[in-house]
Amino acid sequence: MLRKTVNFKSSFLNTCLYSASTLTLSFLLPGLLLVSPAFAIRLSNGQIAFNNSPRLIRTATSFSSSNIPGTYQFTISVPKDAGEPLEAVSIVQLPNVETIAFDVSQHRAFKGNSFAGGSALHLASIGGTELSESNKQTVVFDPPVVPGSTVTVEIVTKGNPQLGGVYLFGVTAYPAGENGIGQFLGYGRLHFYK
Repeated sequence: MLRKTVNFKSSFLNTCLYSASTLTLSFLLPGLLLVSPAFAIRLSNGQIAFNNSPRLIRTATSFSSSNIPGTYQFTISVPKDAGEPLEAVSIVQLPNVETIAFDVSQHRAFKGNSFAGGSALHLASIGGTELSESNKQTVVFDPPVVPGSTVTVEIVTKGNPQLGGVYLFGVTAYPAGENGIGQFLGYGRLHFYK
C-alpha cells in the first residue's frame, strides 16, 4: 500500500510540474517571439542571404514623355524580419529597342516612398556607366538600410528613350556583408509616350 501512495504522489507531483511549466511557457513564448531578432540565413560556404526578402513596392518616372531627361524611382521595403540590413541595390535595364543613357553622378537615395522625398541617405559608392551593354546601375548605402525601413533609389537619365513603349528594369537587393547573395526583387515597369 505504501508503494501505491508513493507512485500516486510522484504522479501527482509530475502532473503539477508539467502543468506549471506549460502554463509558464504559454505566457513567455509569445513575448519571446515578439522580441527575438530575425537572423539572416548563413550558408555553409559563408554566404549570407536575407531571412525575409525586401520587396520592390513602387516604380515611377518624373516624366513619361520620350526624349527628355527623367528621374526613375525604385522604392524598396525592407521587412522587419529581413535578418540583415540592405547594403546595396542594382538596377539593370532589360534589352529593348533603345538603351537608356544615365547620368551616374546624379543618382541618389532617400528614406520613404514618394517624389516628395524623405531624408537623404549617404551612398558609399555609385556604380555603373553612362551607357553600357549591361546598363547596370548600382548604389551602396553607408550605413546599410536597417530592417523595417523603406528606401527609394533614384537613377537619373540623360534622356528618356526616343521611341515610346514599355521598358523593364530588373532590381536586385544585397544584404550587408562581403558574402551577401543578391535577391532578385522583380521588374520595375516604366511606360514612355512619344
